[in-house]
Amino acid sequence: MASYHIRQFQERDYKEVVDLFSMGMEEHIPATFRHLLKLPRTLLLLTGVPLTIVLVSGSLLLAVVCIIILLLFLWFLDFCLLVCSLWITQPAFI
Repeated sequence: MASYHIRQFQERDYKEVVDLFSMGMEEHIPATFRHLLKLPRTLLLLTGVPLTIVLVSGSLLLAVVCIIILLLFLWFLDFCLLVCSLWITQPAFI
């Protein structure tokens, strides 16, 4: 038999539990971002918008800047979803 004991959650453990949960959630950001990039809608967005910009304006530089902005937006969206999930888990009294 193991020489450890798992005890019930107590209110004084709140900070440590939230820290542990947030570190665990932060580990998923790169994996979810890669998964988001592989989705068909995202691939359509990442190819369709710059292609449309090239066809309308004729500027390749503008299309490259558009791709960079879209990638930054998707990364920010992924990070915001993590922050919102952490915000929802906090109790109302804090």
